[in-house]
Amino acid sequence: MGELSLPHLAPIRFAQTVLSSEDNTVRVTLVFDELPSLGMMVEAAAQASASFSDGSKMGGFLVSLKNIKLLAKPTILFLEVSLVKEHDLGSMSLFGFVVWEGTKELVNGSFVIAKS
Repeated sequence: MGELSLPHLAPIRFAQTVLSSEDNTVRVTLVFDELPSLGMMVEAAAQASASFSDGSKMGGFLVSLKNIKLLAKPTILFLEVSLVKEHDLGSMSLFGFVVWEGTKELVNGSFVIAKS
């Protein structure tokens, strides 16, 4: 579908390409220079939320995390994240996410982005 437009640069730019997008759901590729920590995977999911912006400005800022669960540690550098935009309330958006290694679920939870 296309590259994400993000202000992030290596080595902290993890979200790369939108694989699929329909309604309030997207799937985005993630690329890491080293095996990612839980924090890196959560940041990658937050970066992927930029796929919901109109591209005219930065999507926003991560302001809240909820029910973040590490289910398994990654063994490769190329992962995917699926995001569901669950709610919009003014300048805030709530997203649910899952980070995948193939068909294995590594991390899930939700976060809030404040639009800039």
